Amino acid sequence: MKIFLTFLMIQTLLITALFGQNQHTIKVYFKYGSKPARHFKKTEEKYFGGIHGGHVSIGVDTAVIGFSFYYGYHIFPNNKKLNGVYNFEGIHKFRKDTVGFKYTTFQISLTDTQYYKLNTIFNNYLFLRTPYDYALFGMRCAAAAYDVLSQIGIFKVRSRCCNIISNFYPKLLRKKMFKLAKKNNYTILKHTGRTSRKWEKD
Repeated sequence: MKIFLTFLMIQTLLITALFGQNQHTIKVYFKYGSKPARHFKKTEEKYFGGIHGGHVSIGVDTAVIGFSFYYGYHIFPNNKKLNGVYNFEGIHKFRKDTVGFKYTTFQISLTDTQYYKLNTIFNNYLFLRTPYDYALFGMRCAAAAYDVLSQIGIFKVRSRCCNIISNFYPKLLRKKMFKLAKKNNYTILKHTGRTSRKWEKD
């Protein structure tokens, strides 16, 4: 019973966050890959993926949603034991958690149809069932972000295999976003990361 009530509370909070504003604008957040700078190897952590790592998440109103894993990850997809999960956090916590990281943010305006379809996708992915496993040679954050964005018409819909290959790590998707932003005049925001890390370049 407690689990069920907790589920309802979380779902209510998410729906409130997602539908809390009238203007339909989403943000695609790209955290850059990095490694400890030369003189900071003892004080800075090594992050998953290193200089070619990073993360991609999508902000909708006051929620930030991304694809990750429960624990560890599979080398190849295991559809019988899914380890992938879509999770979300509030924008204020997200901003607090990302202080000191290098980020590029793309702001995209949506139509009513795109906006409501996006909310349906995220509600299904968050509360019903993650649609795919998280694997090194499979779906990860960049391919998952492309999957969602293509379903609402931002990108061309591709097969899962093609999506995985063409968006194998965040920088590949980020290049597509820069090209699309130039074509559609999207607003681009950049945040410089702390100097104790060597950050991936565009």
